[in-house]
Amino acid sequence: MSDNNKKHAVKYCVHCGATVDIDQTYCPRCGKLVLKMKSEKIDLIEESTPLKVKKTVSRKCPGCGSIITSTILEQCPICNAKLEKLTKDQKLSASQVPQKSSGFIFSDKKLIPEQKLILKKDTWNLKEGISVFGNSLMAYITIRLLIIMLLTGISGDVNIFTILLSHVPEIIFGVYPLWYIYSKKHSFTKLGSRSSKKWIALAFIIGMISSVILFEINFLSDIFIDFMYNSGITFGIDLPGEIALQNQIIRNAGLLWGIILIIFMTISTISSEIVFRGVLHNSLKKHFENNIIGRATVIILVALVYSVLNLVFFLPISVFFFLSYFLTSILLGIIFELNNNIYNTILAGTFYNIVLVILILFF
Repeated sequence: MSDNNKKHAVKYCVHCGATVDIDQTYCPRCGKLVLKMKSEKIDLIEESTPLKVKKTVSRKCPGCGSIITSTILEQCPICNAKLEKLTKDQKLSASQVPQKSSGFIFSDKKLIPEQKLILKKDTWNLKEGISVFGNSLMAYITIRLLIIMLLTGISGDVNIFTILLSHVPEIIFGVYPLWYIYSKKHSFTKLGSRSSKKWIALAFIIGMISSVILFEINFLSDIFIDFMYNSGITFGIDLPGEIALQNQIIRNAGLLWGIILIIFMTISTISSEIVFRGVLHNSLKKHFENNIIGRATVIILVALVYSVLNLVFFLPISVFFFLSYFLTSILLGIIFELNNNIYNTILAGTFYNIVLVILILFF
């Protein structure tokens, strides 16, 4: 074989039929892996006589420039950017031409099943869910930092307005997942929303029973805090005094402000459950086996994420409530898993908040 023939030696991508130089490992059009065969087994083809291949539909990613030949993906498997929608003629053309597909996409330096990257309207895939959770968390952090700076600039005194304002980050927390589902025209069943009368009635019963358990967890938390104070572990904080002061402020504010506080706490509960149960919990379930061990693992992981985030955001007071955070999230994860209905956990938190504020106001 002459040197001139070596320069013009080519092979063809088995996925899209594009011309690939003999020394290239990945297809320049679709980005998929092209097997490198031994040179003595390759039949060299002149560039002037290209192999006839079937026409395929391809799209260029606006984010990273990758060429995507899949007709079912809505986002780039490399950078997750939204792809241009196929026209009816392109879809028809693709359906009429049989295309051989390996069922795998080369992403993040490894081959992964194509089905894992498809956005479904009623369920999360793991990558999609983690991305939505991360964006929600960034919005939460941003709003909390802005409120901290605002309160620092105004006054250090605690009043009913600062108590209400402290719930705003939690209220904002669940906005992005709702906007994401609405903007993509997906179904809210992705969040575990079962809103028929039967499911709401069942959630009402489960919520009431669970709220009693939440008060038991609160009681255990009080015992734990007393133990830490009796052991001399206070971190320089008069926590019982601060709790008593906050309760007195709510009591002095009156019934109307108490109702407004209940509304704020209820929206905060809904928002938090959307993110932790509706998004994170449901997304992690896709990564674990659908059995008792897999479900328990998901519940514990979500509880750890919830506890650690609260620990970081509310230091040093959060140290005293870490056990309460963890046990509360474990309970909410269990009642969510009973029938995968997010209204179970929302109503449990709502009943708890209503009774708690009533106790503060009148007892």
